[in-house]
Amino acid sequence: MYQKEIKKNNETIIFEYIYNRKQGFSIAEVCQSLNLTFPTVKRILEDFLEKDMLIQSKKHSHGVGRKGMEYTYNHDFCYSIGVRISEEYIYLIFTDSVGKALCHSKVKLSSPPKDMISFLESTIYLFIQQIKKEKREKIVGIGISIPGIFNQETKMIEFKINHFSSFVALQELQKNIPYPIYIENESNLSAIAEAVLGKCLNLSEFTVLTINKNIGSSHFARREQDRNFYLKAGRIHHMIVHQHGRKCYCGSKGCLGSYISIKALLQDVQEVFPEITEIKTFFRDEYRETEEGKKILDQYLEYLAAGIQNLLFLSNPEKIIISGMICDFQDYLYTKLLDKIYHSGHIFFRGRDTVVFSSFQENSSLIGAALFPIVDSMF
Repeated sequence: MYQKEIKKNNETIIFEYIYNRKQGFSIAEVCQSLNLTFPTVKRILEDFLEKDMLIQSKKHSHGVGRKGMEYTYNHDFCYSIGVRISEEYIYLIFTDSVGKALCHSKVKLSSPPKDMISFLESTIYLFIQQIKKEKREKIVGIGISIPGIFNQETKMIEFKINHFSSFVALQELQKNIPYPIYIENESNLSAIAEAVLGKCLNLSEFTVLTINKNIGSSHFARREQDRNFYLKAGRIHHMIVHQHGRKCYCGSKGCLGSYISIKALLQDVQEVFPEITEIKTFFRDEYRETEEGKKILDQYLEYLAAGIQNLLFLSNPEKIIISGMICDFQDYLYTKLLDKIYHSGHIFFRGRDTVVFSSFQENSSLIGAALFPIVDSMF
């Protein structure tokens, strides 16, 4: 058992190294970087070559002596499918092993869905049929991002769509899909995308705040000694920020999500501009730059800043990454938001660069869903 654990750990460490390095590395360089023996690295790289995970070539050099071998990570050794369920759509993406999108789709979701499992199953099946057979054979799994909870013990999925809860057993979904299915909360999957491909490659811990029509959060922690990581999603939507404030669908008053979700912002906008039906319309100059528009944004940023300040006080993360639909409007929000968080009397340990918007914008949980099967099996 102990030797098996050591072997698995070495393979995982080397895979993570080559996944991040991508190209132009030799056995000697891997040994030196990871402090592993030459025979161990050579054996593992040869195993990776047999599995088509690496491409081998001779080193380029100007000398006349024997040329050494170098390796490049093969992005196409496996593929994955990511699925994101929102209140209105099911988004699907087919990617290579480093999250590069090869095809994607968006399907309208009935509200509330009469049979969520059948609709999701048929949507995934039709998407799979669009993929060439030779690539379908290399799919390692399907990751699904849900606006709800997946209970690891009972294997039950709770979908929360338009405040409608639907409980589904994982085996019902797995029954007719020919690939392993990995299900996780959308904020946790956003954190995976950031940890593997985004702004947090070398951070030991950070927090993701996801702002869509509802809001969520995830705290990510990575152990330095073995690079294992852990995620924990939280229902920050229901953190009270205004006692006796707005009524939330949960029954409480003053929940953070009732002030900073996209749905809440749109409701505030429609009280002043009833003709607006989509939040992106509000961010046009003709609305945003009016006196009423500025008041709406200022109030929104006050509550968003308060929520982020609470997260900073709670866990003092190295980064807070804002993901979700709100990222589309970061150009209008970011500087003013930081000014409210880091006012002249703030007492936070870290500076303004702690809070950033995701480079994946609203797609971080979808990309994270596609990466999840690869991360779960290889990292």
